[in-house]
Amino acid sequence: MRNKLILLLIALFVLSFQTYSQDVPKGLQVKLMLKILSYDRNFDRFGDPVKICSNSDSFIKEMNALKGMTIKGKNFTVEKMSSPDDIANYKVIYVGKEWESNYATCSEKAAANKSLMFCETESAVMSGGGGISFKVVAGKPKIVLNNGNVKSQGTDFPAGFLKITVVVGSMN
Repeated sequence: MRNKLILLLIALFVLSFQTYSQDVPKGLQVKLMLKILSYDRNFDRFGDPVKICSNSDSFIKEMNALKGMTIKGKNFTVEKMSSPDDIANYKVIYVGKEWESNYATCSEKAAANKSLMFCETESAVMSGGGGISFKVVAGKPKIVLNNGNVKSQGTDFPAGFLKITVVVGSMN
């Protein structure tokens, strides 16, 4: 009986550790996002300057801290998104946790506008229409990419880039 109790406690500990997901810091998410954009074979569709929008104030703050950096020689701007309807004006969007209930609407509008959608939560990429998110695996940040969703959003990544990501969804 005692061994079963100890085994149960260990199992609960392991399960609770897996359920609690450590967030990748916003500053690192921003730097990864800028690098990921440079891998898009259809990069020219983002325009010049690359217009990025987000509903997350902390994300916008981190992006503004990097003003002066360029992506493939192009400047970028970042603006606040107040509703999913704003997506029509941007080719790159970042949807924070605060809009988890709006992921489906955002992904529909992103696909219709061919806007690449980054999400703060992995669940939006796993089950929703999100294209890319970030998570920590074994203490290291990983890029989670839904290849079917990013393709519907007009993005095409080289195979070498896909090898360094956690790819979910269809590979067609």
